[in-house]
Amino acid sequence: MYQVLLYYKIQKIAHVDTVVAEHKTVCKALQLTGRILISHDGINGTVAGTPASIELYRAFMNTHRLFKDIDFKQSESNIVAFPKLSIKARTEIITTEAADSFNICQRGKHISRDTLHDWFARGEEFVLLDMRNDYEWEIGRFVGSIKPPMKYFRDLKDCMDFYEQFKGKKIVMFCTGGIRCEPASAMFLSAGFDRENLFQLEGGIVKYAEKYGDDGFYEGKCFVFDDRIALPVNTSETAVVTGRCLHCDTLNDTYRNCAYAECNKLFLACDGCIDAFTGTCSALCQSAIQKNTSDIRPPRVGKYNK
Repeated sequence: MYQVLLYYKIQKIAHVDTVVAEHKTVCKALQLTGRILISHDGINGTVAGTPASIELYRAFMNTHRLFKDIDFKQSESNIVAFPKLSIKARTEIITTEAADSFNICQRGKHISRDTLHDWFARGEEFVLLDMRNDYEWEIGRFVGSIKPPMKYFRDLKDCMDFYEQFKGKKIVMFCTGGIRCEPASAMFLSAGFDRENLFQLEGGIVKYAEKYGDDGFYEGKCFVFDDRIALPVNTSETAVVTGRCLHCDTLNDTYRNCAYAECNKLFLACDGCIDAFTGTCSALCQSAIQKNTSDIRPPRVGKYNK
């Protein structure tokens, strides 16, 4: 069994290259895999390894002058969640392609998972905005949340007109672990939204699921950017499936990549349709690999989200 650690911290970092080199040394020594992005505004990482390695990494971070007091989200994995280790310096730890248009230090107010759960239970009126990609929303979301009008988070800058309809209302943003809500709320404030009515879920879906998974107001699975693909939130018999098979439209929450290498589209599909379409997303792609088997993409290590 392996452990996966998801974390971030908004933190001014003067010497990014030095911190990158330091992290490479530590993570290689601990035989961790994963992705870590470091910029002048902070750090954003997901690392995986043995329980002992993850414990040592957490100890290293908790004693680091820049990174102590991080709110880690830790989960289990029965596979190696990442094929390799990647640690890079970036201009942004979450890509917005609009960093010059907002101040990352001026963000919305955090609310705890307990507060959000209480608001749900009391029937509080608020607008739930999902700050993830649209394909993440498909397989799981909070009850009543607004589907993101963007394929990728970096498209948020081009979707602000859509969100104008929610000005003046009580808004709660959420994402997987909380980091995308940081620049998103800053962008909303820059666009004239009221900070008194702009909230973001601290710790994101992952923290909420830790406490309220089976009895909460989140339906479906939580998409993750590693070879596990998705994590169950509600593990009880009453768990809701929110996604639908691309081919037959039956309820389904298993993501696949199209077997045609030139396509590689991420899509939801049931086992029956995967067999019928030879692992592809369309009859056109199926025809392509039947004509040339060398164009078949090898399966992913994690076997998707079975």
